[in-house]
Amino acid sequence: MRKICLLLTLAALLLTVTNCNNSDHDKQKALQLKETELQKREQNLDLQQGKNQKTPISTKDAVMLAEKQFENYLPKIVETNKGRIDVQQSYTGDFTGDGIEDVVIFFSLSPEDGGNTIIAQGLTLYQNTGRAVKVIAGFDPDYLFSFSRISKGKIYVEKLEYAETDGRCCPSIKTTHILKISGNKAY
Repeated sequence: MRKICLLLTLAALLLTVTNCNNSDHDKQKALQLKETELQKREQNLDLQQGKNQKTPISTKDAVMLAEKQFENYLPKIVETNKGRIDVQQSYTGDFTGDGIEDVVIFFSLSPEDGGNTIIAQGLTLYQNTGRAVKVIAGFDPDYLFSFSRISKGKIYVEKLEYAETDGRCCPSIKTTHILKISGNKAY
């Protein structure tokens, strides 16, 4: 009788282990099927999004978008420097090296009470992705400068300094400087 009980117990144990293995195997198959289905859905969504993307923006549109973003941030610049915008000029050229014209906005601030003193200058650099523009860096030096050009993937500015005989209006010492971009700063 003991042998029969032992055999029945072993048979029950073997049946349980077999069912567990089959259950695990079934669960594994179900997970693989779900994963495959999700991958197919992702691929279909990617294809649909590719078809739904709007056409590339023109350089003119990129400038308008950059200027709009600049206008939204300008109050912070003005408040920080306690001045008012005196000059704002947009320039285009490919400084990111991706073959698409990017946007640089040069700005100069004068005192809020008036006058022609320059209290702050800077550049805001916008990358044109072809579908939108985004700020990638700012240039806010502690010296006077003028924007020169964008050429061969580089942004050129001229550092301006006064000679002893120069009037306040007209610094005559001009040194070309090529900007480098690191993080969100240009220097």
